[in-house]
Amino acid sequence: MKFQLMQIHLTNDEVDAINKAQDHGVIPKNKMRIAMQMDFSGSKTTKIAAEAMSKGFYNHVANIEANDLDEVFEIGNIGPESAIERLGRMSSVSVGDVLVDEAGNASVVASFGFQEVA
Repeated sequence: MKFQLMQIHLTNDEVDAINKAQDHGVIPKNKMRIAMQMDFSGSKTTKIAAEAMSKGFYNHVANIEANDLDEVFEIGNIGPESAIERLGRMSSVSVGDVLVDEAGNASVVASFGFQEVA
């Protein structure tokens, strides 16, 4: 099965704005990305991911061929590279990333496991 990997990435201009303001929260998508990473209980991650998706903050960066979400996580972190079709700059799969299966079901990587994004 092929899964789309969606990640939030900052542009160079956004990084410059953060550095100038000395405030990571000055860029809304970065503020949301950090909030998901710091949501250790996982109680807010799904809501934040859904809002970030609705605002267009995610980029489709790769397609990963895998049997399930756990295997997507493994392949996105340790390979094999042959299972990854890179479409742009891709970081390792981590908290806040969204995985979309062939049926269009979206799941966000949470602190522990995955949560469905409605």
